[in-house]
Amino acid sequence: MVVLVVLAASLGSVTSSAGGASAGTVRAKATSWAEKQAGHRENGTSNCSSKINAWERAMGFKVPPCKVWCGAFVHQAFLRAGVKLSPRLIDPDKSYGDAVAGVRKLKRISISQIQRGDLVFYLFRKNLRASHLGIARGKPSGGKLNTVEGNTSNAVRLERRGTKYIVLAVRVVP
Repeated sequence: MVVLVVLAASLGSVTSSAGGASAGTVRAKATSWAEKQAGHRENGTSNCSSKINAWERAMGFKVPPCKVWCGAFVHQAFLRAGVKLSPRLIDPDKSYGDAVAGVRKLKRISISQIQRGDLVFYLFRKNLRASHLGIARGKPSGGKLNTVEGNTSNAVRLERRGTKYIVLAVRVVP
């Protein structure tokens, strides 16, 4: 009986590790793809480009009109890694609520737990819970976090922001 309990416990930990590695692989793939998009610009200040339009269509939106696209960028990164997230990601304020509730493959984590491929939400517009999001490129260090973000100054950019500006950290749970 004791042998069976020990065997079951060890199998459970193998399954957990494998599941964690899978989620880690998804996050790594999403981040790698996102980093390769750095420098892509929208046409002027239109929120449109052929790539951005395709990302929004992949979420199920009719384009035009073009939308604010930080969420479409994150959605596309995870889609490329094999995980389809909710189209609600187009609106960081709605996705904030999803993450706090632990739904739609989003799980709230503490800022100290951030790893490569986790999502971070920022608040740059008043009267919302969140107005922008990006993908962490690593763990926070020295009160700063390296990210890759879409729709930052009309382009995909590699950023380094203070962690004090993060209003929510999220892990995608496939």
